[in-house]
Amino acid sequence: MDEIKLFIGYYGRNNIGDDLMLKVLYKEPSSYVFLQGENHYNFINPEKQILLSQKPLQKLFQKVYNLVHLKIKGCNQVVFGGGTQFSSNSKIFTQIDIFIFILICRILRIKVSAASIGIGALSKKNIFIVFALNLISQISVRDLTSSKKLIGCNIKHKVVADLVYDLDLKPKKTEKKFTLITATGPVLKLNDRYTQNFYRFLETYLKRKDENIIYCIFQKGEDEYLYEPLKMKYPNLEILELSSSVEQIETVFSKVKQVVGMRYHSLILADIFDVPFKGFSYDDKVKDLCFIKNMPFHKA
Repeated sequence: MDEIKLFIGYYGRNNIGDDLMLKVLYKEPSSYVFLQGENHYNFINPEKQILLSQKPLQKLFQKVYNLVHLKIKGCNQVVFGGGTQFSSNSKIFTQIDIFIFILICRILRIKVSAASIGIGALSKKNIFIVFALNLISQISVRDLTSSKKLIGCNIKHKVVADLVYDLDLKPKKTEKKFTLITATGPVLKLNDRYTQNFYRFLETYLKRKDENIIYCIFQKGEDEYLYEPLKMKYPNLEILELSSSVEQIETVFSKVKQVVGMRYHSLILADIFDVPFKGFSYDDKVKDLCFIKNMPFHKA
């Protein structure tokens, strides 16, 4: 009989990075996943995908109700998979939600683990997040800055490579001629200073008349808005909506000569395909990746 696990992350939100991490994690067809958006997955039985409410109290009730229901079915492990799911900067109810959920897991004797996650801002004063992390049986983080934050709170963990490195991706033999641009739409949309710095970052590596430039959408419904402003700066720019299809990723990244962008997993994929990349971000995970791989990094 297959082991029953419950996977928790930023799933169902049309984010390529999160979708690829779930592909790596989801191995037992008997397992379940909580969705935070309406994007369902064709590699998981629809009955195993549980769409959560956007209303905080209702969402917590759903999580607890389904956890008890799955425990009765034989669920023995909850996995927080990838993403920055633990941060002192999150709303207080989100922190309480995480703490209550993990506490109930422990009461029900369900093992809780966190696989290749990122840690956001972390303070010992945020007792709900710190207590929640201490209740987790096994934690692995994907970047050195996250590790330092956990060390500062005396939380046991190990540092591992990002989950996407475990995908069986094979480069195709073809000409590498495209420059791929990626941007984190939700962040730039809310911060004009970051946006202007991002434009200057691009100008470091691209000229107005350059050809074979692709603006790659990594999160459908979030990144598209930046295409028109970029098109005005780079008239030859084309747009591509990438999917989490392994075949499409292999086809696209096999033709790329450099990646210039913000999206963490676009840089991870560049590294997998041995493509030079330049990183721009407010986020430590991008900085750490660029440092380890000896690639240029520009702070937002």
